[in-house]
Amino acid sequence: MYSIGIDIGGMSAKVGAIQDGKITQIQTIPTNSKMEYDNFLAQLVSVLERLLLENGKEKLKMIGISSCGLINTVEGKIKYSNNIRWDDKSIAFDIRDRFQVPVRIANDAKCAALTEAVLGAGKDYDRVCMITLGTGVGGAFVKGKHLDQGNPYADASDILGHLTVVAGGRQCTCGRLGCLEAYASATALMASYTERTGSNITAKEIFDRVRQGEKEAAEVFEKFQYYLGEGLITIGNILRPEVIVIGGGVSKSADLYISYLEDYVNDRIYGGKSLPIHIAAAKYGNDAGMIGATLL
Repeated sequence: MYSIGIDIGGMSAKVGAIQDGKITQIQTIPTNSKMEYDNFLAQLVSVLERLLLENGKEKLKMIGISSCGLINTVEGKIKYSNNIRWDDKSIAFDIRDRFQVPVRIANDAKCAALTEAVLGAGKDYDRVCMITLGTGVGGAFVKGKHLDQGNPYADASDILGHLTVVAGGRQCTCGRLGCLEAYASATALMASYTERTGSNITAKEIFDRVRQGEKEAAEVFEKFQYYLGEGLITIGNILRPEVIVIGGGVSKSADLYISYLEDYVNDRIYGGKSLPIHIAAAKYGNDAGMIGATLL
């Protein structure tokens, strides 16, 4: 028996066959904010049909969808996302009706957090918060290895990236000013480096230059750490997790900042010395959302 996980992001959607928490096949569909929903759905259906043909529909347990944005799990809808513009589309029900199999959906950060809480860096803790740093900043809180599902207002932790860290600061893609996402996402890091140097390079290249001792990269990285730390302090005071797991593409360079963040947060958070919060790098990387969708 196997499940299919779908992870929808701002630049691509990954679709994979998953068995016992391991990906056995994976395919990718490009996405962007201008892509029409019907176009995406047609491509997704085509990929799913191929996976079912190759793995056997009779062996399929369920399809799980991990998506950026605000999700109504009851109606199977992407209610709103500033990275893809498919508001109020019942994608879970569209897939369910097409293939006649159980389909569940949740926010991508929640799915990633569920993977890390059950299988990864948070498996030894009861209260797990995860922050994903990529195109945007996502977040989720898992207690007792379960997500709070069934009510679209039950848990707003998936919008932690839109906590204000700088009043009246940079404009975020959501339209508001000063969001954590506008300062601590991979996109924000790259924008800061471009603003500082005039060069357009990837987040990975910036981290590589930090390791090499480049002054400009180090200055931009220092500010990135500061804003991320400030965001984690607010998150820690509100949710009081035992561990905060850092995921997303930026987590591949976690060795540069995990120790700093743990010290920074616990030196400044309320009661941090007596009840410290651990900071850990995610173990499942960019596959966590897709795997977590099959754990819903």
